[in-house]
Amino acid sequence: MKLILFGGITLLLLVIASAMMKPTKWFDEKLIQDRNARTVQMMEQPDNTIDVLNLGDSLSTAGFSPMELWRDQGYTSFNIGADGMRMNEAYYAVVEACEKQSPKYLMIESLVLFRYAMGQDLQMLLSQPLYHRFAFLKYHNIWKSLVEEKGLMTYYRGYTINENVWEYDGEEDYLDLDINDPNSKMSISAFNGLIFDRIKRFCDERGIEIIIYSMPSAKNYNQVRIDAMQSFADEKGVTYIDLNERSDELGIDWDLDTNDGGDHMNLNGARKVVKYFGNYFREKLSLTDHRGDPGYSDWDEELVEYDKLVKEMDGKSYLDIYTEKKNKEWDEKYKKEDTTNNNDVKK
Repeated sequence: MKLILFGGITLLLLVIASAMMKPTKWFDEKLIQDRNARTVQMMEQPDNTIDVLNLGDSLSTAGFSPMELWRDQGYTSFNIGADGMRMNEAYYAVVEACEKQSPKYLMIESLVLFRYAMGQDLQMLLSQPLYHRFAFLKYHNIWKSLVEEKGLMTYYRGYTINENVWEYDGEEDYLDLDINDPNSKMSISAFNGLIFDRIKRFCDERGIEIIIYSMPSAKNYNQVRIDAMQSFADEKGVTYIDLNERSDELGIDWDLDTNDGGDHMNLNGARKVVKYFGNYFREKLSLTDHRGDPGYSDWDEELVEYDKLVKEMDGKSYLDIYTEKKNKEWDEKYKKEDTTNNNDVKK
């Protein structure tokens, strides 16, 4: 009876604490950033206004800018991924995104399917359902931002601007190389396959078409992974698009379009990726150009702010801005200390 009573009280406290959470308010004040930021920003989107969801780890969020797709084609999209995302997280990201949205496409960047570590994934198999049901558990570490400082990043439908340029100086035919990546396998685990089946059933029930794609990334893809992904997509009956073999078609310049030596796309690369997918969706004739629709005027307003920040960033990333901020704080601190010490000497 004591255990039942304790469990009941704990559950009640979780329900009350979760009901009191205000993640959207904290997001607007830049107290929620990084892993949970996109989930919360998704909550703020007007009902049934997102046509395309883009899911995956940092490859997907760095290489796909919804504002560029809006500019080019007038299609609405949103990044619902997270750095280092795993398939358990991916499933609940889709479920939560579709609570208020009825997208026509779910794009899945394929590296998330290769990432697998038994201990961590089994742990998430237990934790993610709890995070989904109890907001207090998911956002319990908000106090860190309150104690430390607000974040710097501005999210544009899940995208953060990165104009840093760091060229890839490796082999041009990187698809023939081996990949030494302890976090990702060269084949797709049965566990991830089961989670994907769960996502696919969820999407099939709602008429959402899944497109698996591989972002251009010299550090993460080779022919072995691409072949494994193609076989997986064929088995599951979904479309697979590899952008590595299409990098010339996209016009990817490995000297200018990557922000970290061939791993992730920067804004230059993201624009080329988005242009490709914009043309792809236009040719399928299944999405509506919402430009000029008063119901989507917030996208035009956000595009103005986005373009303004792109200009202000001027070749920088948020890491650069954070470093500059910290250096300035240190300079001011030491300048103050030097002034105090000099005054003490004079006295």
